Amino acid sequence: MNRTRGRKLIAGGAALLAFGIIAVGAISWDRHQLAQADPQASAAAAEASEAAKARAALPSTTPSSADPTADDVAAAPPQPAQLTKNPLYRVGKLPATGCTQPEQEPTSVANVRAFQTELLGCLNRAWAPVIRKAGFTFKPPKLVVVKGKSPSSPCDTDDSDAYYCGDTIYVDATAFLDGWRYNQGETLAYLTFLLDHEYGHHIQALTGILRAEYQWQLPLSGVDLSLQGSRRIELQANCLSGVSLGADQDTYLLGNQDLTDWQALVRNFIDPKRDHGSTENAANWSLTGYDTANPKACNTFTAPTPLVA
Repeated sequence: MNRTRGRKLIAGGAALLAFGIIAVGAISWDRHQLAQADPQASAAAAEASEAAKARAALPSTTPSSADPTADDVAAAPPQPAQLTKNPLYRVGKLPATGCTQPEQEPTSVANVRAFQTELLGCLNRAWAPVIRKAGFTFKPPKLVVVKGKSPSSPCDTDDSDAYYCGDTIYVDATAFLDGWRYNQGETLAYLTFLLDHEYGHHIQALTGILRAEYQWQLPLSGVDLSLQGSRRIELQANCLSGVSLGADQDTYLLGNQDLTDWQALVRNFIDPKRDHGSTENAANWSLTGYDTANPKACNTFTAPTPLVA
């Protein structure tokens, strides 16, 4: 059986801290759908991002193709060094923490929260020295796990599985509680991938990538280029999630089936809004991060257009 579930992965919420609240908008530049095991589950919409919100106010046209037009490319300002030559790309491999997959089964909100809290601690231990080595200040993200929409979020979001907003990762446990009944292996893989991806957006916030991408987007008037910028951000978060897991591949995914479930998951996202990347590219960036365990491999901002389509 296959299930399609909406996934919201919010990247631009860091604008709350970096730029002040612009207006908390409703544009989904962090949406995927994931093939899983429940044919009756509905796709959850994802909408909340400060950078995306700013884009929503810009004039745009209906996209005519999956790639930017020549005119769009010619009109785009050069990408800043904060995106293309960020010090993050020079830190080397992410150190292993020796973390193992948390033992909590996602049978309750409390268990989902415990699982992701433990995983978050591993991510903090791995990335803190790397962020400091790159010359940035490390600050751990906050984590909020509830069932349904979080009442404490300053971002105006529709129901979604997870999103990043203003230094906090918000997680709706519903997908995991539902998924556990149908496909336990992929549900555990999704618990890991989702937090790793949102943490990737936190890394982008700490290293100035979200700020730089937001400022680069401001003068753009074509929706094609705006979508390409969104895809570069999201595919980089996929890659960084793979780096996080790849650094601990000897201890976290102990069984062949664990790795198979994770690989199956990252190879089955679809992108109906063209803001996260094709199924092939989303998988390739995740797998590249896993294989290299090095942020250097995650420079989506210098990648040719076909690799971020």
